[in-house]
Amino acid sequence: MKVDCIIDGKSLLLNLNSNKPLSLILSEDIQNPAISSHCNGELCGLCVVLMDGKAVLSCLVPAFEIRGKSIITFDGYAKTKNAKDIEKAYELMHIRPCPTCYNARTLLIESLLSNNMTSREEIIREMECVKCHCLEYNDMVRIVQAANEIRRKRHARRS
Repeated sequence: MKVDCIIDGKSLLLNLNSNKPLSLILSEDIQNPAISSHCNGELCGLCVVLMDGKAVLSCLVPAFEIRGKSIITFDGYAKTKNAKDIEKAYELMHIRPCPTCYNARTLLIESLLSNNMTSREEIIREMECVKCHCLEYNDMVRIVQAANEIRRKRHARRS
């Protein structure tokens, strides 16, 4: 099956098995190092990508669902101004996810911020998909709220 999609800003036409998971497409067909090698489709939450701006577990997304979609991996996202907002929030709070879940949690935070999901309940619900226990939910709430404030101030300066 031929699938057209955009991955990290590059338009691609891929010839794929329709059920191949996005995580394998990214690691095998695209050779993207940002997808966690820890993810084996076990719902660990470490293979998060942004698909049309929303966080998804790439191990659960079959190839046929990426047709016409825009996918951002951590590698593509890390080069943006929005990524700097979240990095500043980590520094400001003196809290940082471990290297294993850093990419996934950062993309989840971006999804939360860009979709105006900043209530405590929304943050906890989204963060529950990452099974790493390096951070408590209260810490994640503080980081998201700090990143939201940093982004709000950055946008206000531009206006």
